[in-house]
Amino acid sequence: MIKDDTRQTIKFVAWVIAIIIVVYIAAVIIVFMAGSPSRKNDRQISQVASQKTPIKNIQQYYHLNRGTDSYALKGTAKKGQVYYFIYLPNSKKAYLLPSKKGVSENEIRRKFNQQHGQQKISNVNLGWYKGQAVWEVTAKNSQGNYSYTLYEFKNGSKISEVANL
Repeated sequence: MIKDDTRQTIKFVAWVIAIIIVVYIAAVIIVFMAGSPSRKNDRQISQVASQKTPIKNIQQYYHLNRGTDSYALKGTAKKGQVYYFIYLPNSKKAYLLPSKKGVSENEIRRKFNQQHGQQKISNVNLGWYKGQAVWEVTAKNSQGNYSYTLYEFKNGSKISEVANL
């Protein structure tokens, strides 16, 4: 009788462990598959940038979709010059922006913090909006509401802001 109970307990524990392993593997596969498009787009933009621009060392990837899907990266050329590269996959257009002719991510972060000190920046992305390069700052306030602020790449002036979402 005791042996029968022990066997049932071992079977139950074995099934629970097996189910946990299957669920874990399924979760890993789902997370991997969810990130696959992003990795594919990063590879595509880095390939285009390395073939068509002087960028040789990629430092940062960005993605922005404000009506126009855009992928961007920050990189350096052989001589150390810093460039931003924006690629619009739907229209196959690309833009190479020397960092000297625009505002950096760090400057945008500093500007946002000066204007919105109480909000915590979640993300900063470079992309394309209404025919120009823009920085988008995503932030969260103390009540947990999100805000999105767009700045021009060229001079850092604010284009628009949506708050308390």
